[in-house]
Amino acid sequence: MEVELITYTMGCEDVVERAAAVCYDSKPTKGHRIAASCARSGHMSVWEHLNFTFHISGVSRALLAQLSRHRHISLSVRSQRYCSEDGFSYVTPEKVKADPEAAFHFDMLMDHIGGKYELLQKRGIPNGDARAVLPNACCTELYMTCNARALIEMSHLRLCSRAQLEIRELFQELKKGSNLFRRWWQQ
Repeated sequence: MEVELITYTMGCEDVVERAAAVCYDSKPTKGHRIAASCARSGHMSVWEHLNFTFHISGVSRALLAQLSRHRHISLSVRSQRYCSEDGFSYVTPEKVKADPEAAFHFDMLMDHIGGKYELLQKRGIPNGDARAVLPNACCTELYMTCNARALIEMSHLRLCSRAQLEIRELFQELKKGSNLFRRWWQQ
């Protein structure tokens, strides 16, 4: 998995401070006191003015399915309709990796699926139809843009110990990448 912060709202703390000051008919403070007060009280609308765009690769389509459930993000995803997935990479779940026999069978199954996908392509089946055999483990690449409020709220759900390991790891990386407003993230 690779996660790269591509762009973000410049002057994050100043933007939040100014937006928060408007809400309370105040003047922005140099120490961002109004923004800090909003963070403590849960006044999250002011965080929606901050945007982050990430390039994410080497994640499974299963992770993408979970990510796409979050309504306040924008996704641009590598198309399995237009792009060939011959020789596809895949993500092996940790529980499968921990069991050598299960890992062997998992790898064999991925190889088998890959062979059948390529057979369909050789028979003239378009990528968009051949992709029906591809597994959720198949790797994909995407760009994700979201505002800081959405990122924080998604993180509360996806960093939970009950979340699948792959999506927890993604959100740990997203959190590192958006370190620009880390002091507010903890509030």
